[in-house]
Amino acid sequence: MFLTIKGKIIFFVTLVMVISASVNIYFTNRDVGNAMLAAQKKSAINILHSLDLIIKDDYHNLLSDKRTMTLLKRKQLKQSAHMIESVFKGYRSSVREDLPQILGIKHALNWLNSAPFEATDYFIIDKNSQVLASSNKDITNETFKNIKDIKRRNISDVMGYDNLEKQGDYAVCMLNAEKGEKKAVLAFFLPLDQWGYTIATSIDISDIEAEAQMKKKEMIESLIEYSKRLNITKNGFVYIFGSKDNILIPPPKQIKNDIHLSMNTLTNNIVYEDIKKSSKSDISELRFVSSNDAAKKSMIAYCNYFKPLKWYISVIVPVNEINRPAKKLVIRQSLIIGLMFMVGLIAVFILVTRIATPLNLLSSYAKKIPELDFTKPLDMETPIDHLPGKYKDEVGGLASSFIVMRQELSKNIQDLIKIAASRERIESELSIAREIQLGMVPKTFPAFSEHKEFELYATLIPAKEIGGDLYDFFLIDEEHLCFTLGDVSDKGVPAALLMVVTRTLIRTVGEKNLSPCDMMYNINNIISADNPRSMFVTLIIGVLNIKTGKITYANGGHNPPIVIPKTEEAYYKKEVNEPLVGAMPGMSYSNHSFILSPQESFFLYTDGVNEAMNPKDEQYSNEQLLAQIEKNKDKSPNEIIEIVLGTIKDHSQTAPQSDDIAMLMIKFNGEKTSNPISLDNSDG
Repeated sequence: MFLTIKGKIIFFVTLVMVISASVNIYFTNRDVGNAMLAAQKKSAINILHSLDLIIKDDYHNLLSDKRTMTLLKRKQLKQSAHMIESVFKGYRSSVREDLPQILGIKHALNWLNSAPFEATDYFIIDKNSQVLASSNKDITNETFKNIKDIKRRNISDVMGYDNLEKQGDYAVCMLNAEKGEKKAVLAFFLPLDQWGYTIATSIDISDIEAEAQMKKKEMIESLIEYSKRLNITKNGFVYIFGSKDNILIPPPKQIKNDIHLSMNTLTNNIVYEDIKKSSKSDISELRFVSSNDAAKKSMIAYCNYFKPLKWYISVIVPVNEINRPAKKLVIRQSLIIGLMFMVGLIAVFILVTRIATPLNLLSSYAKKIPELDFTKPLDMETPIDHLPGKYKDEVGGLASSFIVMRQELSKNIQDLIKIAASRERIESELSIAREIQLGMVPKTFPAFSEHKEFELYATLIPAKEIGGDLYDFFLIDEEHLCFTLGDVSDKGVPAALLMVVTRTLIRTVGEKNLSPCDMMYNINNIISADNPRSMFVTLIIGVLNIKTGKITYANGGHNPPIVIPKTEEAYYKKEVNEPLVGAMPGMSYSNHSFILSPQESFFLYTDGVNEAMNPKDEQYSNEQLLAQIEKNKDKSPNEIIEIVLGTIKDHSQTAPQSDDIAMLMIKFNGEKTSNPISLDNSDG
């Protein structure tokens, strides 16, 4: 069945419907699940906010009560200290001036030893931190030694007379009590100016902390009752513990195996340790799987941290309970989609059955099309000609398309045969033109082998079948070599033609023994006089005196040549830019001269060399060209040019050649050192 169009249509329609249903169910499940997760997250965050507000409110009340009690005790201590101060001042004023001051101090201390101070201890110390009097026999010179208050200050420094302000200072510290326990003490220190003493009063504030702990316990009980009333999910719960891992609100009893103390298999950490780490941000989300849960259910914990009490607060919800409503919706939707799928499949089967017959006819006709000879006109009669008239729907349109396709295919194939023949002829002509073009430039090397005074090598590689770069060289007389290298402003046949014209003109004017600038001037006037396409050529024309090494050249807008000295580094010989050749008549050019010493060279190139591109659109560059020449300057012109071509190929990699490449190099050797060439030609 699936080998027929009918079977394939039914199969693919069924496949599309199944995929559509699956995608629909998947995205519904995902989106509804995400929506439920977002809703649950919002609910959990609201619960965390409400818990935070309750804890903050209770904590502020606790702080307020604690502060009130502390202020009352501070006031009590301060009053007691000032009373002691007044006693000292009173005894001092009652003693006659002729009696020693120590007598007044003695009377004041005696009074203090008998004075009642309810729940308040006092002691008097001198500047040497010696206790002169105390209401508590346990307070000695060593009591406050090495004791620090809650501000991390040494008590002995705080109560020193020289360190106290006139209004006095408070300190809270922990002192030893009975049975090795510690008790919290609030102390007030007041300087006694007349004698340089310090009056200290202290009171036990353990009851304040006990009251705070009791209220904190009431806070926790209130939070437990509040969390029980929360409607999170069936097995969702609030979990709170302190910084020392003391559990304040534990998981409910239905959460088995102490899930909060188990290992999180996702991180290999204890669950409450992960909650600690996650709670460092404002409100965070943590997923965990308890190692004690046989079902390996994934849980989500929404966490918060109450810094004043160092409490870690979290709302923990099972993921499956969040996704349960989404799963119910997906099941219901799947049933509806399945019913629609069956109805649609029946409808598709009926429809496909009705169109199968004409499609089978079209299929049979399509199988015969490859057997037809399209190289000649075909008959207009076809087995499917009646289908467009019988079927006014897509089947009829398809039959019409088959008929038109057959006609157009026959026509296109015949046209293609003609085009292929024409293209083959053009390619053959271009191949011949390439051979002719490359045959016009000298390509026999070494050139002028009878002249040992110099070595010369050149190469030309067109980017297309034929190109616009050119080079040439010829002897004007026995002492002068004319050489040239240029680049036409276009590619292909037009550039090749202008290249041929330019080379011919150079050869023509070169025979008149003109200077390079005069040759350039005449060539420019001839080319620009009849140049409808406004083409031009960048050109260097030079003359080498093969006896002296003197080079005279003119540069018509071409790249600067490279001079390769024997003992110094190679460099670009840059002159003032002069006009392009052929762009405008009447342009003047200048001669540039210098002398090559023996073993020195002159290198010409077109921009297809330094501007060669690689797949990353990076150029070969002038710097790399100069570096390669300098690196290999002791080699022959042939070797240097081949090395440069090799590095260009390595640089370009798979990138196509974007421009013609032409290079010419002359190396001056100096006077002849070999024996004269014999004129006796005795070949037999």
